[in-house]
Amino acid sequence: MELDTTRRDLLKIGGLTVLGGVVAGCATATGMNPAVPVAAKVLQDSSQTRATSAAAGASMPLSGIEPEDKPTYVPESRDPLAYSRADNLFWNDIMMEHVIFFQMLMPGPELDGPRRQAEEFERLFTEQLRLSRGIAADNYVAFNRRSIDLAKRVGDYKKTMREHQAAAKMRSLVWPLFFEHTAREADRFAARLELYNRKEIDLDRAEVVDFWSKTMGEHSGFIAHLLDPDERLLIGQANKLENAFLREGFRNVRGDDVLKAAHEVLDFKTIGEKGIKAGKIKSIIHPSLASHVRREAVRFVDELKRTA
Repeated sequence: MELDTTRRDLLKIGGLTVLGGVVAGCATATGMNPAVPVAAKVLQDSSQTRATSAAAGASMPLSGIEPEDKPTYVPESRDPLAYSRADNLFWNDIMMEHVIFFQMLMPGPELDGPRRQAEEFERLFTEQLRLSRGIAADNYVAFNRRSIDLAKRVGDYKKTMREHQAAAKMRSLVWPLFFEHTAREADRFAARLELYNRKEIDLDRAEVVDFWSKTMGEHSGFIAHLLDPDERLLIGQANKLENAFLREGFRNVRGDDVLKAAHEVLDFKTIGEKGIKAGKIKSIIHPSLASHVRREAVRFVDELKRTA
């Protein structure tokens, strides 16, 4: 898998061939290869987001994880109802996928208890996601309260699992950092819904950059550790992204550089998802996990634009 190019080299990613010379000398915000954004633009759909109004009556997976593309819902207007719909449609799905990933990584009879807890959370979030399509002006506050309660409960479960895994009281295949990472997302989901119930929708740029830079950096570290060791150049690209997003002071970066970095990590994940689905990238990354981390990058880009 060749990602370092010269003017005459050919870049092959996910079955596509891109002339490296067209981007020779171009700078990137994260230090990743400048050919990656060009290749990603060829692979990306025209739009990776969908307005929440499109969710009414739409066909959505109601259980399990699907390798097919899922929409990333975003608010279509500036009001608590639209934001409540978007966050419930997005984060209930993300929470459901988290606990399915945990089940995949909790084999054996000795993990039957934690796995059954994850199965129950899968059932609860599946139902909450299904009901999210019915959010309306007269019920969104009550609906948000139910989602807040569920998010806090799964967050507590993740934190407990993190402590057990870190202390070797449980020996699953889930990293302690993955439990911590997903608990942070549950906490943020609940916190945003609490704001909407107070009719507060504005996004604080510092909070958006802080939350999503940690998320993108940790995603990149996860990707580096889940790629086949032979994929050395891709691992190197993931490490560059991890270092860029987790470096001291990134949250204080102003101007277009943060948005540029957000687009670059989205480009990398887009290429990764396509390559994994096509069997062109060797890894132990499930296609649904590749989709999962890409959709979170889409939300990062969308939220940044809303703070401008």
